[in-house]
Amino acid sequence: MSDVGESEPTPLKPDGPVLSEESKSPMQFTTSAAAKIASQPLPNYDPSVWGVLTAISNKARKRPQGINMLLTSNEHRIGRCMDDKRFQIDSNAISANHCKIYRKKVDEDMKCASVFLKDTSTNGTFLNWEKLTKVGPEVEVRHGDIISLSAPPQHGAAFAFRKAEEFVGENKRLKGIGIGAPEGPISLDDFRSLQRSNTELRKQLESQVITIDKLRSENRLAVEHHENEKKELKESVAKTLP
Repeated sequence: MSDVGESEPTPLKPDGPVLSEESKSPMQFTTSAAAKIASQPLPNYDPSVWGVLTAISNKARKRPQGINMLLTSNEHRIGRCMDDKRFQIDSNAISANHCKIYRKKVDEDMKCASVFLKDTSTNGTFLNWEKLTKVGPEVEVRHGDIISLSAPPQHGAAFAFRKAEEFVGENKRLKGIGIGAPEGPISLDDFRSLQRSNTELRKQLESQVITIDKLRSENRLAVEHHENEKKELKESVAKTLP
């Protein structure tokens, strides 16, 4: 699978006083870069992608695989020696199997899942500026967080995490087929879902109509049977009278 959007994210105007790039501290610069990336919707949205790690440090951007790591499986491992080269970072400071990022479902159908990061390295992994170690617990990763391998974000191979579901609604609207709705055009996926719902409702109504017809028929037969019994009873009584 190719990377999503290799171009640089479009800069946004920051709120509050504007600091020149030269006047920002390394931490401020890294945080600002991550915030800008997190605010950018995913171009060429692919439904199989649930998250993207976008390089924000020079070390991370030098990867020949591109600036983006697309997260499509429930678990991905990142390190110096990876079978999947998309998640390989060539640096002696990074362990062969450095860390893993994964989804953990919180309901049965995976509609609501949290993202977690677990360090498995020698030099540690940083979530924002908190160092994780392989003997430590997993930590939850949120949209806009910074993940850096082997050193703090301003010094290590740092990536900004974007959670695809933050932009799913918007991207589906952009791919809509133009059917009007109060909140905007309905997407093709929504339209197909409505079609399936209508089909199910029609089947249920047809089943109910058949049931009603059957009950009416049974009731009619019961009435006829009752009338026949009454008639036979009257005839029997009439025969016994002198």
